[in-house]
Amino acid sequence: MDKNKKEILKLILTLNFLLGMFNLYLFSQSFLLFNLLVGSANIGVWVFFRDMKLIPILARYNKRNNH
Repeated sequence: MDKNKKEILKLILTLNFLLGMFNLYLFSQSFLLFNLLVGSANIGVWVFFRDMKLIPILARYNKRNNH
């Protein structure tokens, strides 16, 4: 993975985290279950992909299953 793609991925993950926090804030104000689910999913994506160790593993798994 080249440096440009890593930087873009980091920005996407940061945006995911911020949107997740905002959705959890909205849930605390309005108690809509949708905001809780979306916020939790966004923060979950950030948690699992923030250290970038899972991405090469998933890429290898994807290449192996496509052939």
